[in-house]
Amino acid sequence: MAAQLERPRRRRGPLVAYLYRVDLAVPVRPMTPARRAALAKANAARRTCPACRRDAGYVIPASLGTCVPCAYPDPHGSDGST
Repeated sequence: MAAQLERPRRRRGPLVAYLYRVDLAVPVRPMTPARRAALAKANAARRTCPACRRDAGYVIPASLGTCVPCAYPDPHGSDGST
């Protein structure tokens, strides 16, 4: 650690920021094929709806727990066309 900055606050302890020297930083471990496959599998699981088992094409929000069509089904049963 090269330096520590503190910003005082009124009701709580100070905010602390630690500054590190860039020239002493260690490079990140390279991505291995197994790690890349594990990340792809985890991201696919985040996109898969647990109710309908389809890939939603986006990360399903934790607040809904399912894809948007499953969370808010169309009461009229139409496909969205007018």
